Amino acid sequence: MGKYKDCLKTRANLKKQKKHVAKVERVTRFTDLPLDLVGDKILSKVPITSLRAVRSTCKLWNALSREWILSNTPTSKRQFSSFMTMDYKVYSLRFHPHKDKYMGVYQSRKHIDILNQVEISKVFHCNGLLLCVLKDNSGLAVWNPYLGQTRWIEPRSKFHKCDMYALGYDKKRNHKILRCFDDYDIDSRKHSFIVEIYDLGSHSWRVLDVTSDWAIDFDANGASLKGNTYFFAQEEIPPCGDGSIAVSDLEDFLICFDFTNERFGPRLPLPFHSSLKEGVTLSCFGEDQLAVLHERFYTLETLEFWVTTKIEPNVVSWSKFLKLDITQHDGYLSHVGSFVIDEEEKVAMVFDGDRDDQPSNTRRYHKALAVGDGYVDFESLRKCPTESRPPLVCSSSYLPNLVQIN
Repeated sequence: MGKYKDCLKTRANLKKQKKHVAKVERVTRFTDLPLDLVGDKILSKVPITSLRAVRSTCKLWNALSREWILSNTPTSKRQFSSFMTMDYKVYSLRFHPHKDKYMGVYQSRKHIDILNQVEISKVFHCNGLLLCVLKDNSGLAVWNPYLGQTRWIEPRSKFHKCDMYALGYDKKRNHKILRCFDDYDIDSRKHSFIVEIYDLGSHSWRVLDVTSDWAIDFDANGASLKGNTYFFAQEEIPPCGDGSIAVSDLEDFLICFDFTNERFGPRLPLPFHSSLKEGVTLSCFGEDQLAVLHERFYTLETLEFWVTTKIEPNVVSWSKFLKLDITQHDGYLSHVGSFVIDEEEKVAMVFDGDRDDQPSNTRRYHKALAVGDGYVDFESLRKCPTESRPPLVCSSSYLPNLVQIN
């Protein structure tokens, strides 16, 4: 009889244990999830703008996000994450090349909340930091999306619409902002090229002593590479004897601004020559190379992509990456605003840069073009308002950084 009672007790204890196990299995905690699942299926798909919320989920996810997102995992290498300005707001952007060479674009539907109170005309990316230019030219903002930190910067002298900016860092990893603009003295009737540097460490502006015999279009966007910024430049247009300006066949090249020496370097040759009706756009290629897109919409109706095999502030060499005949795709793209390329898949995503500043009763879509060797695919992004600027994508893939800016 005693053995029978002991048996009943054992069965009852087993039932209790099974119920407890079942209950635990149903209520799985974040920390109980497999690390590979968290990294590959969750963290790799989190919008850049939500990284701060992910880090605050728990200590494990905070540590894992640093390891997974900040490191060069296979997933992070195959996925392009960036930011784009559209309708004067900043959005996160992500796309991943597929085997069929189609690059589906995931576009965040919500703009950046921290910049919600202002309108942004341009965004520049360098080393995990973003430099945002306010539309009304009242100031600049440096933003670290991963840490959620923002610094607002006032000008030494009033900012202007035609100012040109870049974000970089020196050999000691001190981040700096470059500002260039043309100044005209009414009394002497002379133009001067003004170059200023803002040091995030000292919180101050300085004017540099710079002379140049070349010109950079104020609306051109440089590409930040290894702390320095490269620009497409042309020989300065010489004035005629009567004061008029004659536009001739100008020499074109790249110019690098070295943030360590705080100087512009020598002219770097391009693998082509562009006429006044052709466009040249820069982008980053991987972590240490540069890419250039030469658009010939109005001449040879081609897109040519070139990448560097070696690049430093004083030397460069080139290799052709891709050439596309766009004769059969007339109307898909009117002007290149920005682009990114994927080396492994040998494809590129080109974003429309056709500016439409005049109000219109017809709302059009922002456009992107996925191109490869004999492959073209058109993709609409977001519907424009009646008055807008084209989408402008940062020229390099975003990798978070732990640098403090406050």
